[in-house]
Amino acid sequence: MSLQILRNKPKRPFWKLPQHRLPVLSLYKSLLNTSRSFPDDLHQKYLFYSIRLNFRLRRHETSISKTVEYLKEAQECKSIIIKALKGNQEAFQHIDDLAWGRKGRLKEVLDILANWKRPKLHKIPLDKRLYTPPEYKESEKKLPKKNHSFGSDLKIHTVVTQLGYKLQRVRGLKQPTWISMMMNKRIRAHQRRIDKFHQLEEQLEMVRIEQHMLSMLDPKLAEEEKGFEERILQELNESKKYHDKMIKLQARKELDVDI
Repeated sequence: MSLQILRNKPKRPFWKLPQHRLPVLSLYKSLLNTSRSFPDDLHQKYLFYSIRLNFRLRRHETSISKTVEYLKEAQECKSIIIKALKGNQEAFQHIDDLAWGRKGRLKEVLDILANWKRPKLHKIPLDKRLYTPPEYKESEKKLPKKNHSFGSDLKIHTVVTQLGYKLQRVRGLKQPTWISMMMNKRIRAHQRRIDKFHQLEEQLEMVRIEQHMLSMLDPKLAEEEKGFEERILQELNESKKYHDKMIKLQARKELDVDI
């Protein structure tokens, strides 16, 4: 039995099917259009906003039984409105009582407001010219301002990093983030160049050892290895300029302990 139910179960829920959506929308539009046929503006507004509010509050309903119940209720409301327009006094009086708050939800709200303990909130405000002007307190004499000298203890001093860069700092203030990021970026670049210099030195030493061993075995093979040595020496000379410059800066400048 359960397999039969699953087999016959629709893929889409009923509220997404056009067989359900189109009749509901047509009923909703016909109710709104019928409410505009009343001669009195009060009846039109009450019916229009009541119909729209009820449909919006129940648009997320997924129960089939409740949906059918709400649609029957909407159909009954439509028949009452049509009867009132055709001259039925009982139906017209029912709508008139609802619109004027003599019964229904609007009457409950009006009864609550009538028994409200703070009636000032619901009074009609008068014109501002009818109110007595407020009394203002006389302003006291202002005291003379004192000449405060702020920032006298702030001292700007120049620091030199281990890479030789000069920076101006205010003692007692926090270093900005962008300066810290800039310093970290330069330190990483400096370390990469130093590591590359030492790596080239190791490669040059390995090539020379291989060249010496090949010269002992076969001089022709040793001559072929000279091309590698020349290329490494060229890169080493370019890297040595920066390496010697940084060594001189580190030896000449005093390191900043605070960094």
